[in-house]
Amino acid sequence: MKAPREQVFQAWTDCEAWPTGDPVVFTRVRVTERVGNTVRIDAEVKFMGMRMPRKERHILTPPEKIEVVGDVPNATNTTVWTFEAVPEGTLLTSVLDIEFKGLLKLVQPIAAWQGQTALRDWMRAFARYVEAQ
Repeated sequence: MKAPREQVFQAWTDCEAWPTGDPVVFTRVRVTERVGNTVRIDAEVKFMGMRMPRKERHILTPPEKIEVVGDVPNATNTTVWTFEAVPEGTLLTSVLDIEFKGLLKLVQPIAAWQGQTALRDWMRAFARYVEAQ
């Protein structure tokens, strides 16, 4: 991303602004708690053609890392986001681990592919949003 690491980290932690630059996943985000380095959100997301509620807990380690534990119906995920300063700006990476339950377990390969695709598309949209600021 062509922006300083601190700017990218700050934009990422402005969760309630995500739907502004995100046509892919988040339709609504509300921060429910900020205590120390932990943030909790309630959101509505689009996944596999459906809108569904999502809850997340973010553990912030500014400006290097954010650990996210998130839940949607029939799936739980953890994602570790890292923010690395590079000469061009910031290298943002994410490592996603998803556990499917219920009916989603039956279509796990398709659901996992959809999750990875949504994450990649969200990251592209987020980069455009940050670089436009």
